[in-house]
Amino acid sequence: MKKLILSAAFLGLGVFGFAQTTQKADMGQRKAEHLQKMKQELDLTDTQVAQLKALHESKAAERKQDMSAKKEDKMQKMKQNEAEMQKILTPEQYKKFQELKAKRMAERKENFKERKSANSAVVK
Repeated sequence: MKKLILSAAFLGLGVFGFAQTTQKADMGQRKAEHLQKMKQELDLTDTQVAQLKALHESKAAERKQDMSAKKEDKMQKMKQNEAEMQKILTPEQYKKFQELKAKRMAERKENFKERKSANSAVVK
């Protein structure tokens, strides 16, 4: 009975890991297939397909730029928050606050590395 359960678990993990690798690997291929499908369904010309491809690429670039702007805005807000914290806390309290924050960041990095290594082990 144990062997049956273990073999089912390993089979499930193997299928799950394989699904993750294939999904990430062929994103470009999926985009091309989508354009090809649109071409057939809408009876598009080659120039229209090229224009759609350019449109999709420009929109993707816009989204990336928006994400970058949002990240910069978040960083600015974090710096503002730090300045306000420094005004409120005493120098000793602020130093301890910075130490605690650095400790939490180190723990988060470690947890992220552990999750990443665990995920890569499942994928392989």
